[in-house]
Amino acid sequence: MNVTMNVTIDGIRYVPELDQPKDAGLLAALEVRFSSSAGDDLTVREYLRMLLMAVWNEGEGFSGKRPFGNSGWEGDIFDPLVKAGFIPGTIDPYGYAVVNSGVNARAYVRDLILAMCHGVKPNTVQST
Repeated sequence: MNVTMNVTIDGIRYVPELDQPKDAGLLAALEVRFSSSAGDDLTVREYLRMLLMAVWNEGEGFSGKRPFGNSGWEGDIFDPLVKAGFIPGTIDPYGYAVVNSGVNARAYVRDLILAMCHGVKPNTVQST
Protein backbone atom coordinates (compact mmCIF):
# COMPACT_ATOMS: atom_id res chain seq x y z
CA MET A 1 0.00 0.00 0.00
CA ASN A 2 1.31 3.44 -0.91
CA VAL A 3 0.30 6.08 1.63
CA THR A 4 0.77 9.76 0.86
CA MET A 5 0.56 12.72 3.18
CA ASN A 6 -0.21 16.26 2.12
CA VAL A 7 0.39 18.80 4.88
CA THR A 8 -0.10 22.49 4.08
CA ILE A 9 0.37 25.17 6.73
CA ASP A 10 -0.22 28.81 5.81
CA GLY A 11 0.00 27.87 2.13
CA ILE A 12 3.38 26.09 2.49
CA ARG A 13 3.46 22.38 1.65
CA TYR A 14 5.56 20.28 4.01
CA VAL A 15 6.94 16.89 3.07
CA PRO A 16 7.46 14.41 5.91
CA GLU A 17 11.04 13.25 6.44
CA LEU A 18 11.57 9.58 5.70
CA ASP A 19 12.62 7.36 8.57
CA GLN A 20 16.31 7.10 9.26
CA PRO A 21 17.54 3.60 8.34
CA LYS A 22 18.59 1.29 11.18
CA ASP A 23 21.10 -0.99 9.43
CA ALA A 24 24.69 -0.05 10.27
CA GLY A 25 25.79 -2.22 7.30
CA LEU A 26 24.53 0.56 5.05
CA LEU A 27 27.51 2.70 6.04
CA ALA A 28 29.89 -0.07 4.96
CA ALA A 29 27.98 -0.50 1.68
CA LEU A 30 28.42 3.22 0.94
CA GLU A 31 32.21 2.68 0.96
CA VAL A 32 32.24 -0.20 -1.59
CA ARG A 33 34.51 0.79 -4.49
CA PHE A 34 33.85 0.14 -8.18
CA SER A 35 34.39 1.58 -11.65
CA SER A 36 31.66 2.60 -14.08
CA SER A 37 30.97 5.04 -16.88
CA ALA A 38 30.75 7.69 -14.14
CA GLY A 39 34.39 7.16 -13.17
CA ASP A 40 37.03 4.79 -11.88
CA ASP A 41 37.50 3.63 -8.30
CA LEU A 42 34.38 5.39 -6.99
CA THR A 43 32.65 4.57 -3.75
CA VAL A 44 28.90 3.97 -3.81
CA ARG A 45 28.61 7.21 -1.81
CA GLU A 46 30.55 9.16 -4.49
CA TYR A 47 28.45 7.62 -7.27
CA LEU A 48 25.18 8.58 -5.56
CA ARG A 49 26.49 12.10 -4.91
CA MET A 50 27.46 12.43 -8.58
CA LEU A 51 24.03 11.18 -9.63
CA LEU A 52 22.28 13.73 -7.41
CA MET A 53 24.53 16.52 -8.71
CA ALA A 54 23.72 15.50 -12.30
CA VAL A 55 20.00 15.70 -11.52
CA TRP A 56 20.45 19.12 -9.94
CA ASN A 57 22.82 20.59 -12.53
CA GLU A 58 20.92 19.33 -15.57
CA GLY A 59 17.47 20.16 -14.19
CA GLU A 60 14.71 19.36 -16.66
CA GLY A 61 17.34 18.24 -19.17
CA PHE A 62 18.44 15.37 -16.90
CA SER A 63 18.39 12.04 -18.71
CA GLY A 64 17.11 9.35 -16.37
CA LYS A 65 17.93 6.82 -19.08
CA ARG A 66 21.57 7.89 -19.50
CA PRO A 67 22.72 10.10 -16.61
CA PHE A 68 26.40 9.30 -17.23
CA GLY A 69 26.22 8.80 -20.99
CA ASN A 70 25.24 5.12 -20.96
CA SER A 71 22.08 3.26 -20.12
CA GLY A 72 22.20 0.60 -17.43
CA TRP A 73 23.17 2.98 -14.64
CA GLU A 74 21.12 1.04 -12.07
CA GLY A 75 23.30 -1.96 -12.92
CA ASP A 76 26.36 0.20 -12.29
CA ILE A 77 25.39 0.38 -8.63
CA PHE A 78 23.80 -3.07 -8.29
CA ASP A 79 26.92 -4.86 -9.61
CA PRO A 80 29.34 -3.91 -6.82
CA LEU A 81 26.67 -4.27 -4.12
CA VAL A 82 25.80 -7.81 -5.25
CA LYS A 83 29.49 -8.73 -5.58
CA ALA A 84 30.14 -7.42 -2.05
CA GLY A 85 27.14 -9.34 -0.67
CA PHE A 86 24.98 -6.34 0.29
CA ILE A 87 22.23 -7.10 -2.25
CA PRO A 88 21.15 -10.73 -2.82
CA GLY A 89 21.84 -11.92 -6.35
CA THR A 90 24.24 -13.71 -8.65
CA ILE A 91 26.85 -12.70 -11.20
CA ASP A 92 26.19 -13.74 -14.81
CA PRO A 93 28.93 -15.17 -17.09
CA TYR A 94 29.74 -11.64 -18.29
CA GLY A 95 30.38 -10.31 -14.78
CA TYR A 96 27.10 -8.42 -14.36
CA ALA A 97 24.81 -8.69 -11.36
CA VAL A 98 21.44 -10.38 -11.57
CA VAL A 99 19.52 -9.24 -8.49
CA ASN A 100 17.09 -11.65 -6.84
CA SER A 101 14.49 -8.88 -6.51
CA GLY A 102 14.61 -5.58 -8.37
CA VAL A 103 12.11 -4.11 -5.92
CA ASN A 104 14.27 -5.05 -2.92
CA ALA A 105 17.48 -3.90 -4.65
CA ARG A 106 15.96 -0.47 -5.38
CA ALA A 107 14.67 -0.26 -1.80
CA TYR A 108 18.17 -1.02 -0.51
CA VAL A 109 19.67 1.76 -2.65
CA ARG A 110 16.95 4.10 -1.36
CA ASP A 111 18.07 3.20 2.18
CA LEU A 112 21.67 3.90 1.15
CA ILE A 113 20.63 7.36 0.00
CA LEU A 114 18.83 7.98 3.29
CA ALA A 115 21.84 6.73 5.26
CA MET A 116 24.12 8.98 3.20
CA CYS A 117 21.96 12.02 3.92
CA HIS A 118 20.70 11.30 7.45
CA GLY A 119 23.07 8.73 8.92
CA VAL A 120 21.94 5.51 10.55
CA LYS A 121 19.95 5.14 13.74
CA PRO A 122 22.13 3.76 16.50
CA ASN A 123 21.30 0.23 17.60
CA THR A 124 19.02 0.67 20.58
CA VAL A 125 19.08 -2.99 21.57
CA GLN A 126 21.23 -3.53 24.65
CA SER A 127 23.27 -6.70 24.75
CA THR A 128 23.30 -8.59 28.02
